[in-house]
Amino acid sequence: MQKFTPEQFVTMPWKNGGGSSTQIAVYPPGANHSGFEWRISTARVESAGPFSLFAGFDRSLAIVEGNGIALAIDSLHATILSADTRPFAFRGEQQVHASLLDGPVVDLNIFTRRSSWTHTLEKLEFSGTLQCGMQADLIFIYNARGAGVHCRTLAGRELDCGSGEAVLIDSSDGDHVALSAPTTATLYIARLTEKHHADNQ
Repeated sequence: MQKFTPEQFVTMPWKNGGGSSTQIAVYPPGANHSGFEWRISTARVESAGPFSLFAGFDRSLAIVEGNGIALAIDSLHATILSADTRPFAFRGEQQVHASLLDGPVVDLNIFTRRSSWTHTLEKLEFSGTLQCGMQADLIFIYNARGAGVHCRTLAGRELDCGSGEAVLIDSSDGDHVALSAPTTATLYIARLTEKHHADNQ
């Protein structure tokens, strides 16, 4: 069980040089743009332009701040994303052009190398208590806004995850995580599974 705070995040230029991302977590640790197996980051998008290409990777994107963005995929019709829509999945080699709807946005990005990892990403708004199933090798919880969340695994390990912070939990800690929040918290939950593990299940 590992906690990530903004003081630990790493800001780096986009692969295409058009902006910068704030890296929250990467595996293996310290890997560069082409050497990672999975990566989780946020980015502030302030102008229209193309996304970087990441051939061989699957991506999911969610808008966590701002009024929304239109993504034109391979020059086809645009997909509209906002903080109210579900995360959007696409392939890293697809040509993606972003247009802002009304001012800058901040997005959350999940990347996994297609040959070795799979992932899902969901948005969860809750208060009170909740049992969150692992259903993966790793579960990553990003607290985008709202109340702090207390996380407790079946193995008895626990951490507090404040707004703007994240927690990474391994399946060795049990098959679910107990979450509790005194008031509403907005979480983004990514589940990452190494493919040889998935094939053996």
